[in-house]
Amino acid sequence: MIKKIYFDIEKIPPHLKLKKEEIKNIVKNKIREVRNYFKKFKFKTAVIGVSGGIDSALSATLIVKALGPKNVYFARMPYYGVSSKGSLFLAEKLAKNLKLPRKNLITISINKPVNESWKILKKFKGGNLKIRKGNLMARERMKILFDLSTAKKAIVVGSEDKSENLLGYYTIGGDRVSGIETINNLYKTQVYQVASFFKEIPEEILMKAPSPELWKGHSEEEEIGASYLEIDTVLSTIEDLKISKEKIEKRFKIKKSKIDLILKRREIGKIKGNLPYPIKL
Repeated sequence: MIKKIYFDIEKIPPHLKLKKEEIKNIVKNKIREVRNYFKKFKFKTAVIGVSGGIDSALSATLIVKALGPKNVYFARMPYYGVSSKGSLFLAEKLAKNLKLPRKNLITISINKPVNESWKILKKFKGGNLKIRKGNLMARERMKILFDLSTAKKAIVVGSEDKSENLLGYYTIGGDRVSGIETINNLYKTQVYQVASFFKEIPEEILMKAPSPELWKGHSEEEEIGASYLEIDTVLSTIEDLKISKEKIEKRFKIKKSKIDLILKRREIGKIKGNLPYPIKL
């Protein structure tokens, strides 16, 4: 590893650890595929939402490496009062490190449109109000990204990783929507490892706990109820290694209740991942 990351590298299971040469190959292949995709569809420009978090940082860096800084637009879309100043600063720091032109870093507050919609929608009782408003924020951001993509003749780049995808930890109509996904075959623990390869990604981002900042103090791991080290271990061993729950509990010292919680969340991911349901008759 080039830099320290949020996870203790020694605790990451061997099958999830990436060697330096593996990381180099992953980066090389992803940059090549991005270039091929843009060339195939005759696009030269990309737009991506940058939050100051690990997923968007890695996705943005890969896109810049593939297309060049002049051809990429970063959009910061804070909800002031929830989005931290630190995250906004880190997104700007990443842009500077990647030599993005100043005009290519766009900042648009989502407070007003979200508040106006929420003032009406919160009158309808039901569901978790905090999550409902958070989803509204995610959908507002995607609306902005796609309008910017039209204005700039660009493709919207997503930043969903494999762990989030399998768990269904995303907003339908929000961060799930994009034109191209760069890291959705990497588990969260692997995203951090690959990101550590790039000197342009600030160490503060590499050491930062995952959070979409949809409300104050929002933590992905707390909301889900398990650490990403546990999540990735369970998901990867079942999805990729085909190991039983019993063996996972014994080999990796993860409680059965925690394994069941993660797998229950995985079922939600399967349902969300198969939407919309097509009526064929």
